[in-house]
Amino acid sequence: MSKSKLKTRTITGALYGIVFISSLILGELSSSLFFLVVMLLAIKEFYALVQNEKTKPQVYLGMLISFGLFASSFLYFKSFELSKISFAISCFLVLLVFILELFRKENVSYSNIGLTLMGVIYISVPMSLTFFLSHNDANQYDYMFLLSVFILIWMSDVGGYFAGVNFGKHKLLERISPKKSWEGVAGGFVLCIISSIVLSNFVTKLDLTEWIILGIIICISSVIGDLIESMIKRTANVKDSGTILPGHGGILDRFDSALLVIPIVYIYIILIS
Repeated sequence: MSKSKLKTRTITGALYGIVFISSLILGELSSSLFFLVVMLLAIKEFYALVQNEKTKPQVYLGMLISFGLFASSFLYFKSFELSKISFAISCFLVLLVFILELFRKENVSYSNIGLTLMGVIYISVPMSLTFFLSHNDANQYDYMFLLSVFILIWMSDVGGYFAGVNFGKHKLLERISPKKSWEGVAGGFVLCIISSIVLSNFVTKLDLTEWIILGIIICISSVIGDLIESMIKRTANVKDSGTILPGHGGILDRFDSALLVIPIVYIYIILIS
């Protein structure tokens, strides 16, 4: 990567970090708005990637279902009754995907249905689960653990990038991502574990052992999440999912790791609680 591209990437990453962290600190409403915008932009990018002359996912219905699931998670911590209603509406909209396909003139109906729901599962479910990572055991808003999860994702990326650039020789999965190496994975793993140990001194939600296990889980999940998005882009024959973030590509390029990390961290927290 040239110095100018690295500079652009660094500036964009710094601005993104400032906006993200600020939204968490300012409160539940601002953080909810941040993840809602990210979710809608990401799912729009996803549908653009998978759409072609043969397959036509139901873009707006998919986005509406995603909004419904996101609203259900938000309302879960505000009004459980409204949350149930929102979730019920979302379930009906899922059924509507099948019903509407009957009246469309597309040839590959099952692909259209599958890709529409895949976008919901792949993107909106993880974004909706952010609420469960940003609330403490008393169901009060507390952003520190969610922020810690993202810090570990970033550390895994940073460690992986610099280790891969300087020492990368053995390819991880060249068919999917030619630039990723085992050395990069190792570098991300080390920095992620060190960061989890440091975070254990500031965020007491988990003990030291649980933090180390969390660091391992996040590092592995982060790499796999990145590879999954690379697989989708390679299938679509594009380099980036979009152009909204200079030096990074699209929203999916920035949040690809988090889309797998968030659900797995949620499962981990449920299992150890």
